[in-house]
Amino acid sequence: MVSEAPKIEGLFHEQPTCQTGSIAMWYSLIRNNPVTSDCQVIGVGWYKKRKGVEHEFLRFDISSPDNQHTSIVIAERSGGAHTANSDATALPPTPPETSARSPDVGDFSASSADESSPPLDKVTKSKGGKKQKMTTAELAAAISSSPKRDARDRVHFGTRLTAAGAQVEEMCDKPQRLCTLSFTDARPTANELATLLFVTSTQEPKYAIYQTQCYWFVATVFDALKMLYKGAVQDNPTHRGGTFRGVPVAIKASGEEVCAKYREARAVLAEEIEQQRRLKQEEEEERQRERDQRQAAEEAAKRAEEERQAAEERAQAAEEERQRERQAAEEAAQKERAAEERARAAEEERRREREQRQAAEEANAKLLQELEALKRAVASTQQA
Repeated sequence: MVSEAPKIEGLFHEQPTCQTGSIAMWYSLIRNNPVTSDCQVIGVGWYKKRKGVEHEFLRFDISSPDNQHTSIVIAERSGGAHTANSDATALPPTPPETSARSPDVGDFSASSADESSPPLDKVTKSKGGKKQKMTTAELAAAISSSPKRDARDRVHFGTRLTAAGAQVEEMCDKPQRLCTLSFTDARPTANELATLLFVTSTQEPKYAIYQTQCYWFVATVFDALKMLYKGAVQDNPTHRGGTFRGVPVAIKASGEEVCAKYREARAVLAEEIEQQRRLKQEEEEERQRERDQRQAAEEAAKRAEEERQAAEERAQAAEEERQRERQAAEEAAQKERAAEERARAAEEERRREREQRQAAEEANAKLLQELEALKRAVASTQQA
C-alpha cells in the first residue's frame, strides 16, 4: 500500500491546482528544508512548443525520500517588465511568454514551433501597405536591437497522480519533448537543483530575446547538469532546442560560469549548514548541560529528601525503640510490683498462719490448763 505523500513545501502539493512561484522563492523554500536533500531528480525533460513563439522549458521528476511519490516541477524563463529606459517602439515581435491566467504563470497552452513553420527568410513585413519578405539578417538585426527587460523565471509544481500533478502533466502534453537527461551515477537532489536554477537565474537576470531568453535558460541548466554530474546521459543530442522556425537562435554560453557559481553557492550553503549544525549542536549541548544540571539538582534534592526520610525513619525507629524500652521497663516494674505484692501477700499469709498457729497453740494451752484444772478438781473431789 502506497503511503501518503510527504508534506514538503515547494515540492509535494496535492491541492486542486498546481503551485507557481518565482525561482528565487522556490530556492528559499527548498534550501532551508534539509529533507529536500533526500529527494532525488530521477528524470529531466527538455520541452519545446510546436507553434508560435516555440517556448522552451524543463521538466524535472523528483522522488520523495521514501521513493513512493513523485513531484513534477517545471522550470521556465519568460520576459517580464521592460526596464525604465527601454524604448517600447523599438521592440520586434517577441515571444508573449506570459498568460492571462496570472502574471506569474507561464502560457503553457500557447504555441511552440512545428516543422512546417516557414524559415526566417519567409517572415514578412509591411511597407506602404504591401507585405515584403523580412530576411534572416533583417530579423536578426531587429532582434539584436531589442532592449533587455527583467526576466521572469518561475517553477510550477504538483504531486504526480493528484489534481495538481495532472495540471503540471497537462503543460507537457502538447509541447514536444526534445530530449531527456538521465543519471547513471549520482543524481541531483532537489536542494542541488534549486541551487542550480537560482544561480542560473541570477547569472543573467535580464531577458534578452537575442541572447538570454527561454532557450538560454533551458540550455544552460541542461548543460550545467551534464557538467556537474558525470553520469548524466542525454538521449537525443541533435534536437531542435534553441531554434526558432528551424533557425538557430543566438544563445549566450554560460554553462561554465553557472557551474562555478553553483559550486560557490553550494560551498556557501554547506558552510551555512555546518554553522547551523554547530549552532544546533551548541544549543543541544547547552540544553543537555541544563538538563544535566536540572537532573543533578533533582537527584541532589532527591538524595536530600531520601536522607531526610532516612533520618526521620531513624528517629522514628529510635523513638519506637525508646517506647519499647519504656514499655519493657514499665512491664518489668509492673512485674516487680506484682512480685512485691505477691511477696507481701505471702508474708501476710504467713503472718496470718503464724497468728492462727499461735492462737491455736494458746487455745490448746488453755485447754490443757483447763484440763489440768479439771483433773485436779476431780482428784480433789475424789480425795474428799
